[in-house]
Amino acid sequence: MRRLGLRGRIAVFFVLAMTVALAGMGVAAYVVVGHELDSAVDLGLRRQATRIVRQYPVEPSVAAMPDSCQYLTAPSCVQVVAADGTIESAGEPGFTLPVDAGTQAVAAGTAPAFFTDITLDGHRMRMYTTALAPGSAVQVAQRSETVDTGLRRVGIALLAAAAAGTLLAAGLGLILARRALAPVVTLTEAAERVARTRDPQQHIAVSGADEVARLGATVNTMLDELDAALTAERDARAAQRRLIADTSHELRTPLTALRMNIDLLRRTEPASETTAALRVQAEELSGLVTDLIDLARADDPAAQRETLEDLRLDTLVEECLSTAGRHWPTVDFRTQLEPTTVRGAAARLSRAVTNLLDNAAKFSPSGEPVRVRLTDRRLTVRDAGPGIPAADAPHVFDRFYRSPTARTTPGHGLGLAIVAQVAELHGARVGVDSVPGDGAEFFLAFPDLS
Repeated sequence: MRRLGLRGRIAVFFVLAMTVALAGMGVAAYVVVGHELDSAVDLGLRRQATRIVRQYPVEPSVAAMPDSCQYLTAPSCVQVVAADGTIESAGEPGFTLPVDAGTQAVAAGTAPAFFTDITLDGHRMRMYTTALAPGSAVQVAQRSETVDTGLRRVGIALLAAAAAGTLLAAGLGLILARRALAPVVTLTEAAERVARTRDPQQHIAVSGADEVARLGATVNTMLDELDAALTAERDARAAQRRLIADTSHELRTPLTALRMNIDLLRRTEPASETTAALRVQAEELSGLVTDLIDLARADDPAAQRETLEDLRLDTLVEECLSTAGRHWPTVDFRTQLEPTTVRGAAARLSRAVTNLLDNAAKFSPSGEPVRVRLTDRRLTVRDAGPGIPAADAPHVFDRFYRSPTARTTPGHGLGLAIVAQVAELHGARVGVDSVPGDGAEFFLAFPDLS
């Protein structure tokens, strides 16, 4: 029952209700018909006994047992019994109706007339015993198989009618369930369409004034509120992205001037630690601004999308390794690159690979190599650093997230977020495998070109 849908459950409950109703009606009809048939037999026996009582004084032969009265089509069996139990009427030899104390009491006038069911010569019979004359009683019996046959036929007819009614109820139940749930199906399809398209402006057609119509109107109101909330959120996010992009873009000019002035100071005071520190901080700030611009542009739905083209990923990784080697001269980058062609944006992929290389070089101890492999369309960058705690691993690709072990190193928590963003742009999978104390291995798995 649990696996059935709402329509099926309604149909099943309707069929069960109809079956119970038909069964109750059938049982009641069977009982009523049986009672009426029994009453008809009793009435016939009583009438015949009354006729015999009235005619017996002038025509005693009416109380004689007819020949072969045990047959179904024969007249009723009649027998006169004295108060002492003696059978006074003539009958078929060896064929008599049973006489008991109740029959003698009726003959003696001490008991009223009564009906009883007997079996005579293997046949079920209905017998009526009443007073005939002072000191005698008359017994009238008749085969009752006609009642059994009639009840059997009525029972078969009622079962057939119940079966036909159940089948009809099943068909009507399915039709009624379908019609009753049609508005619910419409609501469900509309909700699924909104969930699929994520467009809350697609309202539900509402007709009528019943509970389902009220539900549809409520859902439409909810969709209006949701549309308003989503529009406000989109506007706020767009304004935020524009603010970040505009602010970052405007910061580039003063940062460039600042770096030039620091370079001039370094030329005049080459040994100054202050100018060296200022140079490092200016480079960090420039990198932060560049990362913010990249993230804001990628999040902006109105921004122009990068054009993807077929390119050699192994060649791009080699160029990034060359740049990383100049930036990290003390780090040993060991490579194993297979020729691999992917579909992507070269500038964005270069930024993601560079961020992975910089991240690995930043955490690798002195003298330990950084291993870079590109096999089976999967780029891995492994360092020999302290690794990533299990609690921090799910968050390393979040923006501005820095684990406690990474807060003492340079960076601003956006490099790996850009890697995840580039991976999403190219339909690639990004992840990290790490054991604390045994380094970390970041990977980019690219889909097949087909």
